[in-house]
Amino acid sequence: MPTLDIISKTSFKEVITSIELVDLNGNGKSNIIITTLNGDVRVYDYNKEEKKPLNEICSVGNLPPLAAIGVGDVTGDGVPDFVMGGLDNTMRVLVYMDDTISVKASSPLGSLPTAIAVLNVFDDESAEVVVSTNDGSMRCYAWYDVALDKLAHQVLERPVFSIWPLMTKGIPYGRFVFGDDSGYFFVYQYADDRLHERGKIKVGGEIGLISTGDVTEDHNSEVMTLSDNRSLTLYGLVKGSIEKIDSIRAPNTVTAIRMGHFWNLDPARGQIIVSHANSSITLLSVVGRRITEEAVIKTTKKSTESSISVGDVTGNSKDEIVQAVGNNLYVIDFKDDLVV
Repeated sequence: MPTLDIISKTSFKEVITSIELVDLNGNGKSNIIITTLNGDVRVYDYNKEEKKPLNEICSVGNLPPLAAIGVGDVTGDGVPDFVMGGLDNTMRVLVYMDDTISVKASSPLGSLPTAIAVLNVFDDESAEVVVSTNDGSMRCYAWYDVALDKLAHQVLERPVFSIWPLMTKGIPYGRFVFGDDSGYFFVYQYADDRLHERGKIKVGGEIGLISTGDVTEDHNSEVMTLSDNRSLTLYGLVKGSIEKIDSIRAPNTVTAIRMGHFWNLDPARGQIIVSHANSSITLLSVVGRRITEEAVIKTTKKSTESSISVGDVTGNSKDEIVQAVGNNLYVIDFKDDLVV
């Protein structure tokens, strides 16, 4: 049976507000990027052989506390950038270059950002930015020379708190999905200087989170929605339309979801990683049309919030899970005799 094991724990003075794992140097090893309640962004290299496994490469401070974050190559230089929405109603593009991280550009939003996604809405090399705000607006931006330029502006009926890209086999550009408190999730696409609705699927219950990734090995993104904090429902593309695959009830409030093919299992199947408010992490997979539990771990005795990211932080060509709980950061290894 697969197991999840904690291989390191690092405590910070400040509360961690987000965690991202990104290969900034193109060497196949993910850096750990955290943001803190104080408005710091810090980039680390991980070495589990060291007494202190986190080595800070660079940081930038004195930024407004984070409201939303997206990661992707916005500037088109081949290095992932960080698009951060702050509590000051401003969106910033942070770039990494020569072991330094800095603010490249700022865009006032006029309202509080609630979700940011970095994705390719065109069939090109650089990524675009989709941001939603608490006044019910959604905007799409692209990078031009030295700043983000707005491509489209859509007024929605309700604010959106989670946006993820939707990839479909045979379509070179990306669509994206989001849900709201009406109990629906929506499929949108950018075209002709507008954001177009391409689908509307009834879920039921207030949708707080949404995530995407190919977990059925069909080269299309599946969609998982979280409604009423604990109801997880998986949807997939069947004969050209999005249909429900399965649903489960989480044992505790869900705070983060990641989907994809992180480990090569036999038989081949993708994974869904769910982090809960009480710090427990559940590893799920899809067998046939059923969501199956693979492994569970709880990292902290008491917790009310947690976040996760997935990537190869050890450089061993296998992904690890990194979880932030309060001011603690855990690196978690996946072990399975059948992993190849």
